[in-house]
Amino acid sequence: MFLDEVGFSLKGTVKHTWAVRGKTPVVFGKANWDKVSTLGAITSAGQFLQHTQQGAFTGPQVIRFFQHLLTHVPGDLLVVLDHASIHKTKAVTAFVAGETRLSLSYLPPYAPELNPIELVWAYVKRNVLGNFCARTVKELKVRLRIGWQRIR
Repeated sequence: MFLDEVGFSLKGTVKHTWAVRGKTPVVFGKANWDKVSTLGAITSAGQFLQHTQQGAFTGPQVIRFFQHLLTHVPGDLLVVLDHASIHKTKAVTAFVAGETRLSLSYLPPYAPELNPIELVWAYVKRNVLGNFCARTVKELKVRLRIGWQRIR
């Protein structure tokens, strides 16, 4: 399975807009950097699992997500992920060493194109959040929940 994190902010994403010919369109949106982060994984069979929260993820939260994966995906798990520091904390390394069903394989540095879950994030940003500007984190989470259902 392939794992990665992504952040979504309240700053809207303009996908398309209309304007009178010769007049540059001006799109107004909230300039707020509040955000939510999602930790997600997709299996080679297409199963999608994710956890979304306000703020960034920490090593212990990565461990809880690994436990979630072990609960919901049968058999041995080879998790392919990037070199983010939260993936390599001492606690994460110790947890993985103690789990016989779980092993990690790291992608080469700066190679997001090798991780298929990046396509999921791009789809959500383009098709779920495109031309959408949430006013609150709660509104953003509701919209993301719709996106996660579409992906599943």
